[in-house]
Amino acid sequence: MGTPQIRELLHEYINKADERLINLMYAMVQADMKEDDYELSATHKKFLDKRLAAHKTNPSSGSSWEDVKDRVKSQL
Repeated sequence: MGTPQIRELLHEYINKADERLINLMYAMVQADMKEDDYELSATHKKFLDKRLAAHKTNPSSGSSWEDVKDRVKSQL
């Protein structure tokens, strides 16, 4: 079985797995990852630079974490 098929099966399995197994799999992946294992693309870096500049210009223009959570919860 090739990598694409394994990925597909893992996606299907994760979508059906219970919370305990999801947490175990997540911990395993986190333990395996290092910061150097991934890199932002130039597009993502540019986007984040723009967002950081906007924040530095007007730091109070954003929303509090509580407001963000409430908005997300209201959409569920």
